[in-house]
Amino acid sequence: MKFVLTANHIEHLSVKITCLKIIKFSLYTVDDTSNIMNNIVNVNKALSVSTVLAMSFVLLLGPTSMTMNVFAQGNTANQGIGQSQFATQLGVCVSGDGTLFSCNNLNAQNQVNTGNNALAQQGGGGKGGNTANQGIGQSQSSNQNALCVSGTGTFVSCNNVNAQNQVNTGNNALAQSGGGKGGNTANQGIGQSQSSNQNSGVVSGGDTTGSGNNVNTQSQTNTGNNALAQQGGGGKGKGGNTINQGIGQSQSSNQNSGVVSGGDTTGSGNNVNTQSQTNTGNNAAAQQGGGGKGGNTANQGIGQSQSSNQNSGVVSGGDTTGSGNNVNTQSQTNTGNNAAAQQ
Repeated sequence: MKFVLTANHIEHLSVKITCLKIIKFSLYTVDDTSNIMNNIVNVNKALSVSTVLAMSFVLLLGPTSMTMNVFAQGNTANQGIGQSQFATQLGVCVSGDGTLFSCNNLNAQNQVNTGNNALAQQGGGGKGGNTANQGIGQSQSSNQNALCVSGTGTFVSCNNVNAQNQVNTGNNALAQSGGGKGGNTANQGIGQSQSSNQNSGVVSGGDTTGSGNNVNTQSQTNTGNNALAQQGGGGKGKGGNTINQGIGQSQSSNQNSGVVSGGDTTGSGNNVNTQSQTNTGNNAAAQQGGGGKGGNTANQGIGQSQSSNQNSGVVSGGDTTGSGNNVNTQSQTNTGNNAAAQQ
């Protein structure tokens, strides 16, 4: 099969390969066993970028998602599934009297993917060998800001509420045979990323009730797997067989609340954060051959990351009840495995 290679093709392919190398160089390489734990942390952080990676796939692949190099440099394929959501909310209320049920920000984001990336490559007997990159990514981002200034009281106003949910059951599946001098190279990644930033401020000449609160709930579930088999890559070249696989989940929450009341402050200026991550997906790889100078190389990582920053300040001329509290709940569950066989 022949294709006409244009400057746009070259530019797009270069960008894709550059993006895809994020996974390769982010995954830990076992060069020094004393650095494994540190590198796993790096994997954990870097895998959160895989959602952006997968989105790059979707934007760049287009009709050239599966291509053959016209200079007989082997087979190259890039596959990506990406979902992205972004929300920015701003509420500002300035009242000479009271503020009632006003300037509240509510955001709900939901992503579900059941699609798979499946690919088979055979041949690639040129210098380039077989190269494949597969990614599934989900990304959600929310920014909320609310400010209330009232001459008298503020009631159930300037609250921020955010709910984010991601579910992936899609798999990356790949088989490579041949590889010639260039060998077989494959990168697979599944990533889920959620971020929330919430800021609320209330200034009341009188009482403040049920206002200036931040509530954030984030949930991630992945059951998708990375599965890969390589055969060959045993030519005279330095290529061999190379595999990089990663599954990553990342959640971030920043909450800031400030309340100043001339009277009483009740149920206000509170920050509540709940984060949950569940992964049952596996990294599975099999390599046979790799008899050249390159041999067989496999790097696998599963990472989960959660961060929460909460700040609350309350100043009241009267009583302060149920206000200025920070509550954070984080949960991580992983039953996924890294499995590799080399021959």
